Amino acid sequence: MRICHLDPLFYPYHGGSEKVVYEVSKRLVANQGHDITVLTSRLPNTVPSETLDGIKIVRASPSIYLEKMPALFPPPYTIVPFFNFTLMQQDADIFHIHNRFWYYYGTMLELAMRKSLQGKKIAITLHNALPRGVSFGVDNGALAYDLLVGRRWMELADVIIAVSAYTRDVTVPKSLKHKVHVAHNGVDVTRFNVTASGAGVRKKLGIGADAFVVLENARMVEQKGYRYLLDAFAMLKKKHKNAELVAIGKGPLKQQLLDLAAKLGISKSVHFVTGIPEEELPLYYRAADVFAHSAIWEPCAVVHPEALASGLPVVAAAIGGNPEQIGGERDGCGLLVEPRDAKAMFEAIDGLYADEKLRKRMGANARRRAVKEFAWEVVAGKWNKAYESVG
Repeated sequence: MRICHLDPLFYPYHGGSEKVVYEVSKRLVANQGHDITVLTSRLPNTVPSETLDGIKIVRASPSIYLEKMPALFPPPYTIVPFFNFTLMQQDADIFHIHNRFWYYYGTMLELAMRKSLQGKKIAITLHNALPRGVSFGVDNGALAYDLLVGRRWMELADVIIAVSAYTRDVTVPKSLKHKVHVAHNGVDVTRFNVTASGAGVRKKLGIGADAFVVLENARMVEQKGYRYLLDAFAMLKKKHKNAELVAIGKGPLKQQLLDLAAKLGISKSVHFVTGIPEEELPLYYRAADVFAHSAIWEPCAVVHPEALASGLPVVAAAIGGNPEQIGGERDGCGLLVEPRDAKAMFEAIDGLYADEKLRKRMGANARRRAVKEFAWEVVAGKWNKAYESVG
């Protein structure tokens, strides 16, 4: 089967949806023999085309890359004036859309004609649910935009993949739900494991072996709610002098967060880390005792399966797809708290600090859950089933 993914950003950019497309595609190439092309924008210092792990990458140019955007369009963002010209040169059995907010009516018309005249199939993955509870402007602006563009894509698509049941329920109209296959974001359970040692990372960051380390890995944008985590950590640090926070990520709010850490008096215990090579990322998870994700809007976090596969209990807000990933009381892999509630997040982390047996039990549950439900091989199988349903 020939599949052409349309993704605004791709390798070497490592965002959430880009990681999903790459990890699933390389497994579909290797295990199913599919012929896969990713059509994306050309970022600085990249070549027009290349092949990576059997995936053909075609980069449309010229491309304008924007790091700062209004809240309605979380950065980064690209503008590719002649994208449809490059699209016209591609052929596939299935054209797979990966950002319904980026591709407009010109692209929609081109693919609608391919579908009508050539029998091509259209797939779309909903990597983002309609936002709820972010802000009045973001929530209502996204709804209006989805009614104008996003819903048209869902109507055109032959099959829809949603990254969580939550995403399906709040985003897909009732009349289109029969098209939906749910496939959560996944993790490489070989790379992210419970046997690697994080001692080297602790040493590099100047963190002692007896420290209690809280880890976060997220872009520093409003939707990730970093300020609530810093407030929660300040409470934890006041109670436990050996507490340390490692915050992996970059983004437009970084300076504000540095200033907030200084204001809270926790700068010496908060380690802001950027530029980590992909191969070293699992070691940062293994250096931690707890993973805390303070996002206020999260359809299906990529970082949660990484933490689970690393044997870490997760503390996160009870929003979006988080409950589907973290589980309930019987098989729980962490604790869910109210969004924007720094005190509740502190209490959850503090409870895990105090109960080592609970941490270990949740960590063991986490690893089992990751292998069974979120291994990329499992996710790729669900995508393949979705393709076969229309192919």
